[in-house]
Amino acid sequence: MKRFVLAAVAIVAMFTSCADNGTNTTIEGRFVGDRVDSVFLERVADSYNAVERIDAVKLAADSGFKFEFNVEEGASPRLYRLSFNNAIRPIMLAVESGDNIYIDSAGDIFLNYEVQNSEESKLIEQFNKEYYSAVDRLARLSEQIALAGKDIVSLNAQAYAAAKEAMQAQVRFVGSNQNTLAAFYASRQRVVEEYVPMLNGKGLSLSHLQALKEGLEERYPDSPYIEVLAREIADTEAYVELAESVTELSYPDVTLDDMYKKMHSLSDYEGNVVLLYFWSAELAICNNINAELKSLYERYHDKGFEIYQVSADTSRALWIEAVRAQQLPWPSLYGNSDPRVFSLYGVAGVPMAYIISRDGTLSSCTLAIDELENEIKNRL
Repeated sequence: MKRFVLAAVAIVAMFTSCADNGTNTTIEGRFVGDRVDSVFLERVADSYNAVERIDAVKLAADSGFKFEFNVEEGASPRLYRLSFNNAIRPIMLAVESGDNIYIDSAGDIFLNYEVQNSEESKLIEQFNKEYYSAVDRLARLSEQIALAGKDIVSLNAQAYAAAKEAMQAQVRFVGSNQNTLAAFYASRQRVVEEYVPMLNGKGLSLSHLQALKEGLEERYPDSPYIEVLAREIADTEAYVELAESVTELSYPDVTLDDMYKKMHSLSDYEGNVVLLYFWSAELAICNNINAELKSLYERYHDKGFEIYQVSADTSRALWIEAVRAQQLPWPSLYGNSDPRVFSLYGVAGVPMAYIISRDGTLSSCTLAIDELENEIKNRL
C-alpha cells in the first residue's frame, strides 16, 4: 500500500512538473508536393531578429507530420514558423498555449497552405497569399527584364504595378488588423523594397506603426513585439527629424558608394551647380539620357557643373556593367546601398532629376537636354 501511495505521489508530481513547464500544444498537418521530406519547427525570437530550432520531423508515408511541445500557460501568443529543407518560404504561425493547429497544403506549399484552429495564423495565411502572389509576379517580371535586353519599357511598367499592388496589400492589411500579431508580421515584410528601392518609405507610415503598437498594447499588453515596434518607431522618428532638419544645406544630404565602394556625399559638391539624377541601367531612355549628358558635362564641368547620379537598379552587377560600358565620367552611385534616398527625394519613378544651384537651392528640372542646358547656364 505504501509503495502504491508513493507511486501515486510520483505521478502527481510528474503532472505538476509538466504543468509548471507549460501547456501541451500541437501543430500538425499534411504537406503534399514541392519535394518536401522534412519539416522544422522554429520559434521566432522575441526581438524578431533570430529563430531557434525546436524540433524536426520527417513526413510520414501519407505526408503527415506532428509537433507536440509545451508553451507557457497564460503568456501572450508568440510567433513560430515551419521551415523546410529546400527553397520554400517558411510558414509563420501565431501560437498560444494549448493550441491544436492544423495545416494542410498541396502543390505550391506556401501559396496553397490552409490553417485551422488559429485565428491569428489564419490571418497570416490570408496576408501571405495576397502579398506574396504579387511579389512572385514581380520576381518573374524582374527575371524577364534581366533577359529582355532593350525593349523593357512595358515589362518595367508591369513590374512597378506588381510592386505597388504588393505594397498596397500590406498597407491595407496592417490598417485593417491593427491589434493582431498577423499585422505585426505583415509589417516586417520588406520584399518589395528589395526589388524596387525607390518605393522605400512609400508603404507603411509612422502612423501605421504607432496604431499597430497601440493595438497590441490593448490586446496583448505583455507581448515582446511591442518593444520591437517601439524601437522602430523611435528610429523612424529620429530619421524623420534628421531628414527635416536643415543645417547648412537646403536639401537632404546623402552618402552613397560607387562601383569601387568609394563613398560620395552630395554635400561634397556644394558650391557647384549639381544635377541630381535618378536613373536605371535597365531603361533604354536613361541610357540615352546618359549619352546626351556627356556632351553637357564636357562643356560645363570645368565651369563648375557636376552630376550626382543615383542608380535605382536592384542588380548591382547590371548597374556596374552599364557604368563601365558607357564610360560615365561623373560619380555614378548605387542607391540601393541606402534606399532611403528615394523617399527623401520623393522618387516614384525614373528617370527623375533635380538641379542644385551654387547657393544650395534645390529645384526639380527637366531632362530635355536643350532646356536642361539653359538651366545649367543660368546657374553657373
